[in-house]
Amino acid sequence: MLSTRDIQRKIRTVRNIQQICRAMKTVASIKLRKAEERILAARPYADALREMVAGLADADYAHPLLAVRAVRRTLIVAVSADKGLAGAYNTNLIRETLAQVRAQPGEVALIPVGRKVADVVRRLDLATEAVINPLGGEPRFRTFAALADQIAQRYTEEQIDRVLLVYSRFGGGITTQDLLPLAALDGDGAAGDVMYEPSPAGILEQLLPRYLRTSLYTAVLSAAAAEHAARVAAMSLATDNAEDVIARLTMDYNKSRQASITNELVDIVGAAEALV
Repeated sequence: MLSTRDIQRKIRTVRNIQQICRAMKTVASIKLRKAEERILAARPYADALREMVAGLADADYAHPLLAVRAVRRTLIVAVSADKGLAGAYNTNLIRETLAQVRAQPGEVALIPVGRKVADVVRRLDLATEAVINPLGGEPRFRTFAALADQIAQRYTEEQIDRVLLVYSRFGGGITTQDLLPLAALDGDGAAGDVMYEPSPAGILEQLLPRYLRTSLYTAVLSAAAAEHAARVAAMSLATDNAEDVIARLTMDYNKSRQASITNELVDIVGAAEALV
C-alpha cells in the first residue's frame, strides 16, 4: 500500500485535473451555446433555399451541378475538430472518412477540414485537393464559400465526378452526405405552382452555387456545435470520474492512516509490556 504522503500527493494531482476538466466544461458550454445560436440562425435560410432549389430541379432543367455521370474520381470533404479532449468525436469521424475512402470506386482525393483529420491524412499520405487547417474557433462563411466555388468549378470541368461530405451532425452523429451532384434533392413539385421570373433555368443558374455554399457552411456549423457538445459531455464525465478517484484515494488514505496509528499503538503497548 502507498504511504499516506504518496496518497495525499495523488489526491492533490487528481483534484487539480478535476478543476481543469471543470473549467474546460464551462468554456465548452459557453462555446456550445454560441454554436447552437449560429446553426439555428442558419438553418431556416438553408431549408428555404433547399426547398426552392429542389422544386426547380424537379422541373427537369439541366445544369452542370445536377449532372450525374459515371464515378471515376471522388472527392471527400471531411470536417473534424482542431483539438482533442472531445470523447470519440474525432476518432469516429476519422474512422468513417477512411471507410468512405476504401469504399469508393476509382481515384479518391480528400479535403481535410480541421487539424485532427488533416494530421491523419498527412500521416497516411492520402491525396488531397486542399487543406483547411486549422478550422478556427468560429467558421467563416467566406472561407467555405470559396471552397464550395472551387469544388463546383472542378465538378463542372469534370475533374471530379462525385463529392461526399463527412461530418458530425449536431444531435445526429456522424453523417456522410452527397454534396455533388445535386440531383438527389427531394422536391415537392413547387416549381409547378409558382411563376418564376426571369425563368427557372436562370434562377437555378444563380441559386445552385449559392445552395452549394450554404450546404457546406451549415454542415461545418453543425460539426462545430457537435464538437462542443461532445467536449461538454467528455469533460463532465472526466469531472465525475475524478470525483470517484478522489473518493477511493481518500478511503485508501484513511485506511493507511488508521493502519499507521494501529502499528504505533502496538509498538507502544509492546514497549510498555517489555518494561513491566
